[in-house]
Amino acid sequence: MLGVVLISAVFTGIIISAITPKPMFHGDYPYYPDVASITDAADVVIIGKVVTANDVKELMIDKTPNKADKETTPYTLSTVKVTRVVKGNVQVGDMITIKQLGDYQSKPEAALYAMDGYLKKDSVGLMFLCKYDDSPYSAVNPAQGIVQVINDNELYSSNKYSVFGYSDSSTKREEVESLDKVIAKIKENID
Repeated sequence: MLGVVLISAVFTGIIISAITPKPMFHGDYPYYPDVASITDAADVVIIGKVVTANDVKELMIDKTPNKADKETTPYTLSTVKVTRVVKGNVQVGDMITIKQLGDYQSKPEAALYAMDGYLKKDSVGLMFLCKYDDSPYSAVNPAQGIVQVINDNELYSSNKYSVFGYSDSSTKREEVESLDKVIAKIKENID
């Protein structure tokens, strides 16, 4: 009888954890409708290769003076080697840290979770980044700020709001956006 009760408790726990929604962060982010607006929003635009990924740290990003109840927030950190600079004050070969809101495993950011957008080791991306004092870089927004580079020159994003490279299994694209063509468009929009 005790065995049946234990087995029932285990199955109940499994069922509850399977149907309970995963806790997530939900952000409100600006939307960039075109190349000019996303380029203007970014302090730095690079091509980078992810060297390390999935390092979760609690960061204090609230810089409000004289605020007593500041709380830390979990971020997933990745180290990226800059392989090409399109805009900004970084150099090829620089190693930069990029933060993405949430703990990619236990409490992710909703948009990143939906599009499997947390950076992965050895991946390459076209990155539109914002620089902050005393904090790692961040993408201009999670849905549009980092676009995967595949096959060395093709852009891919699984997010329908991406300015570049959007494709899903139902999309039959005649022309793949090449990295070189997109970089030329970006450079046309740099002041």
